Amino acid sequence: MKKWGLTALVLASVLYGAFGSPTPDSPSFLEAGIVCLLALATLCGGLDKSVTREPWFKPLAALIVYGALMGSLQGIFAGNTPSDIARDLVAFSALAIPIALWGHRQNARVWLGVLAGIGFAFSCRYLAGPEAVMDNTGNDLLYLANSPLVPFSAAFLLYHGSFVEEGKARAVLCVLLSLIPTLAMAGMMQRATLGLLCALWLVLLAHTFLHAPKRAFMLCAAFAVSLLAFWPQVEGITDALIDKTRAVGWNTRGAELAALIDTQSANPLSALFGAGWGSLFKSPAVGDVWVRFSHSFLSSLWWKTGWIGLLLGVVAIGAVLRSAFLHTRHNPALLFALLLPLVPAIFLYGSYKSLCFGLLLAALVRPDWTLRGRNVNQTPHDRAPSPPLDPYGQPCVPADARSHGQASA
Repeated sequence: MKKWGLTALVLASVLYGAFGSPTPDSPSFLEAGIVCLLALATLCGGLDKSVTREPWFKPLAALIVYGALMGSLQGIFAGNTPSDIARDLVAFSALAIPIALWGHRQNARVWLGVLAGIGFAFSCRYLAGPEAVMDNTGNDLLYLANSPLVPFSAAFLLYHGSFVEEGKARAVLCVLLSLIPTLAMAGMMQRATLGLLCALWLVLLAHTFLHAPKRAFMLCAAFAVSLLAFWPQVEGITDALIDKTRAVGWNTRGAELAALIDTQSANPLSALFGAGWGSLFKSPAVGDVWVRFSHSFLSSLWWKTGWIGLLLGVVAIGAVLRSAFLHTRHNPALLFALLLPLVPAIFLYGSYKSLCFGLLLAALVRPDWTLRGRNVNQTPHDRAPSPPLDPYGQPCVPADARSHGQASA
């Protein structure tokens, strides 16, 4: 039964990555099919009562229940358009994915394939399209490169290849493949995400100098040579990012937040309980166009569900982050890859309103991310207990044990 659910999850991911969009303008048969497959994955092994024992379950469930009920009621009482209410509610329901798919948490290889595969597919589709222009417009009509799984794909491939993978050929391949989602982010002028990608790589490099200095020196030499070889391309991307900063400043999130505060201050009840799903405001971040979203998960929660919803959201995200730190502390490379797309979604971008965000949260809370004991970014005290596991949570059988078993047979 669970295999059918896992197959449905993989098939939904393939359809989503190959043909879908993080925020489609209108639902189609494709979106309906993806929803049906996810429902099948939920019913066939996804729902597991053991999830109720997880410390993040109650905060997240409280946020989902409160947001769904209060946001809908406030939207209806405010007279918001039913289609806008439905769109907001569908996007908000992605927060339930960690609960709905908890039963499939043990299949680490599948989860890595789902997350990195969707991000990589979106990157390829964006780069193959006419919107992939390195200028300060950053247009992407399908919002493919805005998916939080695109930076996850870039970070996981780059960090895994640089600091975890022991096979030289596989390590080089991972780093080379990471260029595709990185270029997609550069095409969308995602300055914050690109800056975080580089900053966290430098943190991991400094950590590697302490535990594997030979590998760190080799990395520095390889990346220095690569920068020199491709300096015209790197300089072109850097100039485009600088031009965008000169044209629009660092960002307009402060002006957007001020506009939201003005909107909410007109009604004390809206400040407490939110304006409801489907509400609109004139956003200075998109040229004073009336929109249904803000460029921050937290500000959007406050706007739509009020101070109560914001408080529940902060507690829920804090519980998810605590779980991620506990279960991925053995591998900082994977931890950083998971956290990288979460930070912009919470504070800077509108990438939280998609299926990708729910899948990312599901990955953050899964407990089976233990990596191999020889990871260069592990200290002896941090290594996983016996029996040892490979990079994807599967038990490793030592060679001497295998040979002993064959001899006994």
